[in-house]
Parts: sequence; C-alpha cells; structure tokens
Amino acid sequence: MAYYYYLMAQLPAILPGTPLACGFDEFYELASRYLSRRDQKILDRLTLEAPRDTIPTGSQLADEWLARERSLRLALAKIRATKKNRSQMLTMDETESLGTRISISRAASTAASNENPLEAEQYLIAVRMSWLEELRGNHFFDSEAVFIYGISLLLRERSDLFTVETGRDAYSTIYTQILGEEA
Repeated sequence: MAYYYYLMAQLPAILPGTPLACGFDEFYELASRYLSRRDQKILDRLTLEAPRDTIPTGSQLADEWLARERSLRLALAKIRATKKNRSQMLTMDETESLGTRISISRAASTAASNENPLEAEQYLIAVRMSWLEELRGNHFFDSEAVFIYGISLLLRERSDLFTVETGRDAYSTIYTQILGEEA
C-alpha cells in the first residue's frame, strides 16, 4: 500500500483534448513494479470487454466496473436484436441485472437512438468515464486508484481511435469494396 502512493504520484494526468503522456502498456509496465501479486492479477483482468460470465476479480471496484460494462453490452445487444426482429437469449441473472440497472439501460437506449455512430460512441465513453468518477470515491493512492487509472487509460485509448477521418477512411474502403464487387 505504501508504494502505491509513489506509483500514483508519478503517473501523468489524463486530460481531455490533450495527447496521452503514456499508454496502457507503459502504465502496465510501471505499475507491475509496485503492485502486489494479488493486485497484479486484478490488473491483468481489467478490460473494456467484460466477460459474459461473472467471475470475481478480488477488487470490489473492478467487479463493479465489469458488472456495469457487462450490463451495458447486454442492453446494447438486446436493443440491436430487437431492431432486427431477433431474440436475445439472456440468462435469468442477466435479465435481473438489466432490470435493476435502469440507468444503464437508459444509456444504452440513448446511444442506440443516435443516428451518428461516432456521437453514440463518444456518448458511451462519457457514460463510462462518469462511472469511473463515481466509483473513485476516496480512492486516490491505493490499489483501487491504480485500477481506475488503468481503466481510464483503456477508455481514452479507445476514444482516441474514433475520429471523423478514420470513419471516413473506413467508409471509403467499404464503399470501394462494395462497388468493386458489383462491377
């Protein structure tokens, strides 16, 4: 625990609208020098793609993050399936989770109703960042703060991938492929 203060104190701030001073891989390498084995295992399991099965990580904060992310992805999948007149097979626990996390279902509905995919993704990133601030509480120099920083980096790296230029390039590539197949 005492070493976590030194780790957190040397990590660069993640500021909106500015380039990241370090990526997740650099953070991971640095954090690995300070973390206990238990906390290293938890850091290894941090992801933006929560597994469908609930497997405790050993961190209450990381477990709550993954539960929210899992619920968001299930809600989005359910909305997409409904739009395509398909059924979405959910377990009883998944259905209950969606029923108790109304704000997450609303966030999924808001994102799905957005016609612009980039704006929908930016909205979901903002929702996820607000979750992290809510989960932060008084965690500033402990293992939970390290996990929040790691998830924040993953989110920021993801959001940096979504740009108008990248979207246009992808659209042009797909459009060219379609035209090439029809010719």
